[in-house]
Amino acid sequence: MKILLVSFASIAILFSCNTSGSKQAPDEKEAEINWSLKEVWSTDTLLATCESVLYDKSRNLLFVSCINGAPAEKNGEGYISSLRPDGRIETLKWVTGLNAPKGMGVSGNLLYVADIDQLVIIDIENSEIIERLDIEGASFLNDVAVGTSGRVYFTDSDTGFIWIYSDGKLGAWITDSLERPNGLFVEESRILLTCSGSEDLKVINKATGAVETVTGEIGHGDGIEFTGTEGYYIATSWSGEIFMIGPDFKRTSLLKTSDKEINSADIGFNLEEQVLYVPTFFDNRVVAYKLER
Repeated sequence: MKILLVSFASIAILFSCNTSGSKQAPDEKEAEINWSLKEVWSTDTLLATCESVLYDKSRNLLFVSCINGAPAEKNGEGYISSLRPDGRIETLKWVTGLNAPKGMGVSGNLLYVADIDQLVIIDIENSEIIERLDIEGASFLNDVAVGTSGRVYFTDSDTGFIWIYSDGKLGAWITDSLERPNGLFVEESRILLTCSGSEDLKVINKATGAVETVTGEIGHGDGIEFTGTEGYYIATSWSGEIFMIGPDFKRTSLLKTSDKEINSADIGFNLEEQVLYVPTFFDNRVVAYKLER
C-alpha cells in the first residue's frame, strides 16, 4: 500500500509538472508580439530636408530639425519647426539661423541641437539660440540624447566619436572603433547606438564605455526609440526602412519605403499614445504612424 501511494504521488507530481509546462507554452507564444504600423497623418511638403523629430512630452509639441540644404553645408538656412501632435504646423520657422541641424534632445527649458560642428543650445520658452558650442575636430554631428541626469550625449559620424556635455564641460567619450555612429537612446546603465557605416545596432556600457554589437543588417542605421514594452525598440535605416528590435536583439522589418525613394531618418516617439513620427528627409514631410500589436 505504501509503495502504491508513492507511485500515485510520483504520477501526480509528474502530471503537475507536465500540466505546468503546457500552460507555459501559450505564454511563450504570446510573448512573440506581432507589431505593425498604421499611418495616421502626414504633413505637407513644407519641412525642407527634415532630419529629426523630437516629441516634447512636457509641452506636448513636436520639434522638427530642417536642414534646408545639403547635410553638411554651412548656409545659415537651417531651422527648427514646431508642430502639434496631430501634424498641424504651429510655427514653420520656430528657430532660424542654423546650418544643417540634425538630432535634438530636451532637458528642462533647453533644446540641444547637433549642427555640423556645433552643439547649439536653444531657450525653448523664448525661442532663441543662447549658446553655440564649437566641437573641436567635428564635421558631421548627428544625433543628440539626454540622460535623466541632464548629461548630453551626441555623435559625430565623420570622426566616429561620441561626445558628452555635462555641467558646462565638453569631452570626447568614445573615440575609436565606431563606423559612422548615429542614433542614440540613453538608459540608466547603457546606451543603444545605431551606426550607419557598420549598419548595426550596438550597446554601450555607460560605466565602462565597452561597446558590443547586438544586431546587424539594419542598413544605414539612424533613429532609435523605446516602445514602452520591455525589450522592444524601433530603429530606422535612413534609406527607408523601419525595424522592430526584440528582446533577443533580432530585427523585424515593419515598413519599407526605400522603393518609393522615401527616407526614414531620426524618429520621434510618443510613448503614451504609441505614435511614431518619421521625418522623410528629401521628401520634406513628417509622417505619423500608430504602433499596434
